Amino acid sequence: MRRRNSGLEISHFLLALFGIFIAACQAERAETVPSGSGWQSHAGMLTPRSEMPAAALEGKIYVPGGFGGESAFEAYDVLANEWEALAPLPESRHHLMAAAFGGEIYIFGGGRSLADWRPSEQAFVHAPGDGSWRAVRPMPEARLGGAAVALGDFIYIVGGVGGSGALLRYDPARDAWASLAALEQVREHTAAAALEGHLYAIGGRWEGVGELASVEVYDPARDVWTAGAPLNRARAGHAAAVVEGKIVVLGGEVLSFSRETLDSVEVFDPQEGGWATAQAMPVPLHGVPAVEVGGRLYVIGGSDRAGGIENRGRVLSWGP
Repeated sequence: MRRRNSGLEISHFLLALFGIFIAACQAERAETVPSGSGWQSHAGMLTPRSEMPAAALEGKIYVPGGFGGESAFEAYDVLANEWEALAPLPESRHHLMAAAFGGEIYIFGGGRSLADWRPSEQAFVHAPGDGSWRAVRPMPEARLGGAAVALGDFIYIVGGVGGSGALLRYDPARDAWASLAALEQVREHTAAAALEGHLYAIGGRWEGVGELASVEVYDPARDVWTAGAPLNRARAGHAAAVVEGKIVVLGGEVLSFSRETLDSVEVFDPQEGGWATAQAMPVPLHGVPAVEVGGRLYVIGGSDRAGGIENRGRVLSWGP
């Protein structure tokens, strides 16, 4: 049966989530990971953050907003192993969505502060060439805690709190939005990825349902969601990225049935059709983004305390 967000008393939902995040702590920079673990550590973030996205463009990883730096905007140069502070966001944001498209960085929605979880519909684009921000057409629905994915000529907003639960499609060429088929299971704190012309909505949570292991696959040609192979472990606040034609999912947290931050990593091979366990992260993390650059998976920031904010600003990478 299709579940829709018909309000779902979002204000009560957000207040409950706010109660979870009761501490905000900026801690030390990234630790060195154990040798032989398959993971590498890199220069720590200038502003340690969690509950933010990341987008890769021309060898740099751009990280906007998040708890611990709602207006911060910084870029990590992978080759130089250096961070750079950029022009701050036009509006403070956490739980926002971001994607690289056409040589620019787009950001969407999010909440405004630790005390303000009202989802926003505003959207902006950053031009790395001159460092400027400009507003683009707002989303037709306010969202936070979803995921932005570039696929073909469009950017899609998958899941999140707010609105109807429809898939939102942004056309940068026309600065126009379309509302498409809703997920069968509405979800927030979700992750998403594009693979072989399809969108994957992966895990997340929903009020009254808890953390999700389910995966849904969207076919843009038919505007239809179908069930995909489920994760081995239900999770929310996790990361997903495509590396060498496979979807890698890592980290996240479980709050509904226990209180645990996850270090586990799962890999989806479309040729095999299921999820396999891979080398775990050296530390459990949630509220963390991941992006692929040069065949390596980079994991940025995040918190290692379930249901809380303990930002250490780690930068880790893993290669198959």
